[in-house]
Amino acid sequence: MPSPPPPPTVCALLPFSRSSVQPHPSRRHPAPRCLRVRSSKPSPPGLPRPSTRPPPPPPRRLHEADRRLSSLVHRGDLDAALRLVRSSPRPPDVPLANRLVRDLCRRGRPADAARVVESCGAEATAATYGALVDGYCRAGLLEDARRVVDGIPAAVRASSAYAYNPLIHALCDRGRVADALGVLDGMLCRGCAPDVVTYNILLEAACKARGHRQAAELLDLMRAEGCEPNNVTYNVIIDAMCREGEVDQAREFLDSLASRGCKPNTVNYNTVLKGFCTAERWEDADELLDEMVRENCPPSEATLNVIVNALCRKGLLRKLTHYLEKLSKHGCVANVVTYNAVINGICEQGHVDSALELLNNMESYGCKPDIVTYNTLLKGLCSAERWEDAEELMAKMTQNGCLPDNVTFNTIINFLCQKGLIVQAFEFFKQMPEKGCNPNSITYSTMIGGLAKAGKPEHALELLNEMASKGFNSDKMYQLLTEHLNNEDKIDEVVQAVHNLQDAGISPHTVLYNTVLIGLCRNEKTDCAIDMFADMVSCGCMPDELTYIILIEGLAYEGCSKEARELLSKLCSRGVLSNSLIKNEALLLEQNIHSS
Repeated sequence: MPSPPPPPTVCALLPFSRSSVQPHPSRRHPAPRCLRVRSSKPSPPGLPRPSTRPPPPPPRRLHEADRRLSSLVHRGDLDAALRLVRSSPRPPDVPLANRLVRDLCRRGRPADAARVVESCGAEATAATYGALVDGYCRAGLLEDARRVVDGIPAAVRASSAYAYNPLIHALCDRGRVADALGVLDGMLCRGCAPDVVTYNILLEAACKARGHRQAAELLDLMRAEGCEPNNVTYNVIIDAMCREGEVDQAREFLDSLASRGCKPNTVNYNTVLKGFCTAERWEDADELLDEMVRENCPPSEATLNVIVNALCRKGLLRKLTHYLEKLSKHGCVANVVTYNAVINGICEQGHVDSALELLNNMESYGCKPDIVTYNTLLKGLCSAERWEDAEELMAKMTQNGCLPDNVTFNTIINFLCQKGLIVQAFEFFKQMPEKGCNPNSITYSTMIGGLAKAGKPEHALELLNEMASKGFNSDKMYQLLTEHLNNEDKIDEVVQAVHNLQDAGISPHTVLYNTVLIGLCRNEKTDCAIDMFADMVSCGCMPDELTYIILIEGLAYEGCSKEARELLSKLCSRGVLSNSLIKNEALLLEQNIHSS
């Protein structure tokens, strides 16, 4: 059987001529050379080389119930496994229980997973609790995740950073960095030492939120707590510098890693290389590539993909030849990531048919398309308003065993909302859980904006409430919704929508009430806003600082400065508002009095 043709060079991927996407039978690429290190003292002929690997641990001797549990878990019969765990008088084997917890959580059943953890009792480890915390976080149930980490027994707590990390990551992912830092404080107070993963998660979030200079404080805390930074830690700093446009500083920081006791690796070099490519400093990129080879840190396929991505984003597809020739000497060949970057570049230049042709040729080069390939093409087809082709591609990806993910659904939903096809978008939204996808903040934001534009405030507010209940940061939706609900004829519908939610047994969150209060105050209906505020409190929904600011500014806007001052004074005496907010609101009231 003839061997499949080797992956093409980047030049062969370019779709501007038909011959460029077809493999040439005479074109052969030499396989990358493997470096073998010979021992200075070879073993005598005929004798096996002594192994340096430790002997494998002896197999665990499982109890009869655990053997049955093992069979059920490996078969995927989670319901039967759960029944067996709950009916057994003894705790289950912990590694088996951990796997069962993870499998239940992957299927969106963290409450059942919690019962397994409870059955483990004192045998539960940090990995057991970590799997459960991760499950709650994936389901958006962050308060349940916090409850689990707060209840970790003292005997496990010292090694339970593994259990805290999913919660910290989920909070950072939702933009709640202050809350994540609060969890870190809780860890330190309980005697649980954060590990390098904990700090790396927080450091990355801090860099994105406040920049690398402010994040340096966290790096100092990390060292003070006896946790040594690693390549990943330093790479977070380097990446932040590059994103903030300080590529020269990132280059200097890379050069300083050796003095910090950390030898730069390919990932560190690739991050600075990406910064140079983004800034179109190609000479510096060439120099850095040469340095990688000199420092025995040879470029990898990831290095090639960094350059390909940068060139494709800037539409410089024909410049790829130079870098391909440079990198092919080190065995760097195109992989699926390379294809995806080229397909994305082709789509952005409007050559969607060429991108589809390249997709059809990928497998002939021995490279199977992945979910990113299909999502990139879906985006290109939607941008070209080729909805029928997009539907056909979705069917094709499923047939090829590539199931849609959040990006797939978000791409389609965004396109439909932009076209005003809100009913079709909502159908896709409802299909997501059936396809194993949980809507994320982008999904909710897109749907809420589409529903508001389509004049469906009740559905928009219901989704906003659901978004808040799942722990996503929904503050950004205030402005979007209030812009669409600011008309006097719409605000009455909004108030009615809140009452409809209450009648349906749905408890509105503070986020939802604040959105409605803004709309009422902007329409000079402060009396109605105060009634809504009273309704909010009576329903057990606690106001936050923003709630009070909305009411104070609403009263001031309508000329009710005396009432606004009285409310501000009461809040000051109760310590509800921070000092900075008190000063801001007092200054605003003074300005309103003078202007009137």
